[in-house]
Amino acid sequence: MPESTRGFNNWTVKGKYTQQTFIDEIKKRYKETGVVPTQRSFRTHASYYLFGSWTEALIMADVPPAEVKGDRPIIRQFIINEVKQLAIELKKAPAKTEYARWLKAIDLFGSWERVLKEAKIETRLFIEGKEVK
Repeated sequence: MPESTRGFNNWTVKGKYTQQTFIDEIKKRYKETGVVPTQRSFRTHASYYLFGSWTEALIMADVPPAEVKGDRPIIRQFIINEVKQLAIELKKAPAKTEYARWLKAIDLFGSWERVLKEAKIETRLFIEGKEVK
């Protein structure tokens, strides 16, 4: 258990928050205010216990990556996974404009070609929407 979570009362996480209730609360606060809630506003470190990091909790709550600051490797992986899924749906390598978060992706990776390379899309074949290795 991470040092920051030692001394947690079980009710803090298990009694008050499950992963789903924590995600629901983040979504609720984000929808009400239009501002990404901070971990401090929750007055708990439950996000570390439940998700491993605050950034991961925000991503699981579908807070747009452009709004998430901080943990770049998690955001990069989130984008790679989305682009891979889009490629499967389109049955081809997506053009940057076919991906809703293409500006954030280019900001993180440097170019759209780099996004596709990191996602290993140019070397994969998609038949009937399924990846063929």
